[in-house]
Amino acid sequence: MEYYAKSPNAQGNQPTVKEHLQRVAEFAQMYGEPLKLGEVTKMIGQLHDFGKYTQAFQDVLKGIRTGVDHAMGGACFAEACYKGRPSSHPIAEAINGHHGGLVAYDEIKGELYAVADPKKTVHGNAGKAPAIAAKEQLLTANTAFRKDFPDFKPPKLPKPPEGELESMLYTRMLFSCLVDADYTASALDNDSAYLSHAENNCFDPRTLLKRLNDYRDGIKRYSNADKTLNIYRDRVFEKCGEMGDGPEGLYTLTAPTGTGKTLALLHFALRHCLRNGKQRIIIVLPFLTLAEQNAEIYENIVSDVLIDHSQSDLPDEARELAARWSAPVIITTSVRFFEALFSDRPADCRKLHNIADSVVVFDEAQSLPVNLTTSTLRAVNELCSRYHTTMVFSTATQPDFAARKDLDWTPREIIPENKEMFAALRRTEIEWRLDRKTPLETVAEEMSPLDSVCTIVNLRRHARQIADALYQSCPKNTVFFLTTDLCPAHRSRQIEIIRQRLHEGKPCRVVATQCIEAGVDLDFKTVYRALAPLDAIIQAAGRCNRNGRDQMGRVIVFCPEDSRRLYPDDWYNNAAVTVQEMSPPFSIHDPDNIREYYQRLFDGSTDKKTLTEAIDARSFAQTAAQYKLIDNAGVQIIVPYAEKRELYKSISKQLREQGADARILKEAASITLTCFDKNLDIYAEEIPVARRNRARFDGQMAGSRVYLLRPQYEEYYSAEMGLHLPQGEEFDGIW
Repeated sequence: MEYYAKSPNAQGNQPTVKEHLQRVAEFAQMYGEPLKLGEVTKMIGQLHDFGKYTQAFQDVLKGIRTGVDHAMGGACFAEACYKGRPSSHPIAEAINGHHGGLVAYDEIKGELYAVADPKKTVHGNAGKAPAIAAKEQLLTANTAFRKDFPDFKPPKLPKPPEGELESMLYTRMLFSCLVDADYTASALDNDSAYLSHAENNCFDPRTLLKRLNDYRDGIKRYSNADKTLNIYRDRVFEKCGEMGDGPEGLYTLTAPTGTGKTLALLHFALRHCLRNGKQRIIIVLPFLTLAEQNAEIYENIVSDVLIDHSQSDLPDEARELAARWSAPVIITTSVRFFEALFSDRPADCRKLHNIADSVVVFDEAQSLPVNLTTSTLRAVNELCSRYHTTMVFSTATQPDFAARKDLDWTPREIIPENKEMFAALRRTEIEWRLDRKTPLETVAEEMSPLDSVCTIVNLRRHARQIADALYQSCPKNTVFFLTTDLCPAHRSRQIEIIRQRLHEGKPCRVVATQCIEAGVDLDFKTVYRALAPLDAIIQAAGRCNRNGRDQMGRVIVFCPEDSRRLYPDDWYNNAAVTVQEMSPPFSIHDPDNIREYYQRLFDGSTDKKTLTEAIDARSFAQTAAQYKLIDNAGVQIIVPYAEKRELYKSISKQLREQGADARILKEAASITLTCFDKNLDIYAEEIPVARRNRARFDGQMAGSRVYLLRPQYEEYYSAEMGLHLPQGEEFDGIW
C-alpha cells in the first residue's frame, strides 16, 4: 500500500509519507543544530506523521472520512521507542501537539498506553478519532515505517532541564523546530520558491558595523546637543562595543535617558555577533512604545530590518519572515517575544528556535509586569544558559531584580561606573508637589503661557480634561493630544508635527498618557508628570531638556485632584505610593536611590498565583492563558482618520462585504485602535468573521471583536482628540 501525506497539490503532485517525513526531518535537524539538539529534532521530524501510515488517514485524503487525529499516533510510537523514559516525555508532547497545541505528557499518557490494551477505548486530540486506536494498527504502521526507514534508530536523548518552567520551555523549543519544519516542508510542496521569500540569511555584521559608524558620524556632525552630553554618548557607545566582544550570556546596560542607548546597543549586538558567531539580532521594545521611531533609526543602518509588532501592517513578502523570525535583524514587542515563550500554540511557538544563538536586546527593561517577573526572568536565564542566547536589559531605571527572593539574577553590567554619568548628565530640576492635590484645571492654566511644555498623566480621562481646558485658552494649532485614543497613523503624524514645531521654536503644548514616554525622541523645556511609578517619572523627565541646554529643564511631579481612582490597577498604585513615601529628598538622578526604590517595591512580591499553579501543574494551555503582559478586555475598532480616508473607505467596504479576516486586519492596522467603551454597540457595528473562517465557530455568525463606526457617528473620531464617544462608560485605562 502506498501511504500519502497530503492531498494532491494544484499541479497534481502528491507527496508520500516517506517523502514528507524525510524533508521535515532535514529541516528540523537544521533548526535544532543551534540548540545543540539536531539529532533529537531530526528524529521528531521523522516520527511526527507516523499516524499517517494508517488506513484511517488515507481515507481522510480520499474524502471518505473526517475527524481523524494522526498526531497522537506519532507520540505513541515515540513512547514505544523509549519505553516511557522521562527524557522522552517532551518528545511525545511536541509530536502530539504539532497541529492542535501542546498538552502535557501526563494528560496523554493514558491514551498512549490504551492503544495496546484491547479493554480500553483510545481518544484522539480535540475529540477526534485516533488514526491508531489498536495494537494491530500500531504494528501495521510500524511495518510501513520500517520499510521506508530501515536504518531508523532512536538517538540517545539528553536529560531535560530541572524545573517545570525550564522543562516546558525545552518542549516548546523542540516543538518550534518541528512546527517550523513541518510548515516549511508543506509550503514547499505548493511553492518551490517558498524559502526565497520566507527566509533571509543575509547577515553581515561587519558591513552593518561600518554603516552604523557612518550613520553615527553623520549624526555627530550636525548635533546641537550639549558638549558634555556628547562626550558621554561617545563613552556609552564605545563601552557597549567593547563589552560586545565579551562572552555570550546575560548583560544589563544602565545609562541615563538621552545617552544614545539605541545606537550603542546595536554596536554591542553587532560586535557580539561578529565575535561569537551569533545568527541574528532581536530588538524587543516595550509593548506600547511607539516603535516607528526606533524602526526608522535601525532602517537607516539595516536596510532589510524586519518589524514584527502587534500594530504592524506587514507587506505580503514580510509575513512569512515574521511568522518564522528568519531574518538577520528583527524589531518586535515584549508582548510578541515573551508571550511566545509561554505559549502552547504552533503558530506562536514556530519562531522560538530562532531565538537560540541570537543577541536579544530588551529596551526599557523596567516595563515588565511585576506579577510575571520571576517566570519571565527564569525563562531569560534558561535562554542564556542552555540555548546560547545573549540577552541585554537596557534602561535608565534598571530594576534590582536580584531583590526578588525567588529569583537568581546575576547579569554583567556594561557600564558599572554609571553613578558618575548620572550625576554629570543631570539636565532637570524636579519639583515635588506631593503634599497637596493639584486640580487638572490648574495644570492647564500653568501650561497656557509656556511655549514648550508637555503634561503626562496616568489616565485618558485626565488627558482629555487638560486638553479640553487648553483648547479653550490657547490657539488650537499649538495644542496636541497624544493617547491611544488616536490610531497609530494619527499618533505618528502628531509626533512628526510636534517634533517640527519644537525644532522651529514654535509654541507647542502636549497632553499625553504614558505612551509618549518610551522610545519617543521629543525635547520640552518643561514637563508635568502625574505621580506614577518611578520608572515612568524618570522616562517623563527624559523628554525634558533632552539635549542638555544651558538652563536646567523643569519637571513638576503632582498628585491630580480627583475623587475617583487615580491609577489603573493596584500594582501601579503601590509603585506610585512607594515613590511618594521616599520623596523628598529622593533623587531620580541617583542610581542608589533607584535601587532602593526597587528593593522596597519587590520586597515580598511574587508572580501571580494562577500562573505559578499552571506551571507547577505543567498545563501548557493554562500557562499561556495566565501569562499575559496586557490584560486586555477591549475590542478593535477601525477609525476614519482623515489623512487615511481612502484606506478607511476601502477597508470598510471589504469588511462589510466579506467579513473580518487576518489579511484585511493587517491592511487596517495603521487605523485600528483598542476601545474599551461599554456603550460601543450604540455607535459601532461588530463585523462578522469572514465566511471562509466560520467553520471554527460551528457555522454561527461569530463576532470578530472588530468594529466599524456607524456612518452617522464617524464624526466622533476627530483630528484633535481621536476617538471620543459621548457619555462613554469607558475603561479608564492608563494608555
